[in-house]
Amino acid sequence: MDFENFYFTNFFKFFLKKAKINKVQKTFLQGSLMALTDMVPGVSGSTIALVLGFYQKLLTSIKNIEIISLFKFDFKKFIKSFDFTFLIPLIFGMIFSFLVFSKLLSFFLSHESLRAFFLSFFLGAVFSCIYTLLKEIKISFYKLFLMLIGAIISFLISYFSVADVSLSLNLEIKLIVSGFIAIFAMLLPGISGSLILVLFGVYPIIINALSSIFNFESFKILTLLAIGIFFGLLVFPKIILIFLEKYYFLVLSFLVGLMFGSIYALWPFWIYKKDVFANKSFLVATKLKIPEIFSLEFFFSLSFLILGFFIFFKIKQKFTKKLEKI
Repeated sequence: MDFENFYFTNFFKFFLKKAKINKVQKTFLQGSLMALTDMVPGVSGSTIALVLGFYQKLLTSIKNIEIISLFKFDFKKFIKSFDFTFLIPLIFGMIFSFLVFSKLLSFFLSHESLRAFFLSFFLGAVFSCIYTLLKEIKISFYKLFLMLIGAIISFLISYFSVADVSLSLNLEIKLIVSGFIAIFAMLLPGISGSLILVLFGVYPIIINALSSIFNFESFKILTLLAIGIFFGLLVFPKIILIFLEKYYFLVLSFLVGLMFGSIYALWPFWIYKKDVFANKSFLVATKLKIPEIFSLEFFFSLSFLILGFFIFFKIKQKFTKKLEKI
């Protein structure tokens, strides 16, 4: 499988190959790049891991962690199973990206016009991703069926996700479940964990929480998400390793379906209401709207969609050619 055709991650591979940095710094940077891309709806952080050559190591390192030994107070066994030299710099790199770039994303999500352009740009990125992945797949009945199932599932998740930002029981459960599924997506090349958060309607809440992490309510939100992620890490690495090895194209087909279904969640045009979370005002989508075709809003959003598609497509194309010369 030629994974070298994935997006702008080729640039990072080229950069890391040329940069004179030690192993710990390199792993920190890899974690930063992985987290940065996974905060973008539709772009997979695992693609970074895949093309930079540490995807298998990432899954294996997580799979080998003896979490159960912690509950048995067998700390020696847990420490022995934990790859500190790899996972610690990687985790710190991811934390760095989450804390720094979440403020920028939070700014875009808090302004209606900027939010429309933001969603349009990354909807274009999703279309680019769909186009690239479809080139990998030889279409068959079973693959088309899995695409349809994936599209229906992601559409239903986003359609029935109520935009409720109060810390109700409903939202607490939603945060845990979305964290559980988001880490599954994050570990798969081809789909972003943040796209799952978009489908569940909690993406703006998480981004706002990351941008004001020292607020108690933000900490509570992130803790609930972390609980879901924790249980997902216990379950999914082993499953993913098996399915990607034996059923790669079927998994890929299902992922493409999920992306098709996510078009509803990434639709740029909504009627919003303002709400407050962690003492910060942000927008909550309440109803989908159809823009006027000749309006400036539609023109600029369409421009950003096309820009998003071609930026991701051209950068991928450019650095694929550059890497072929190395």
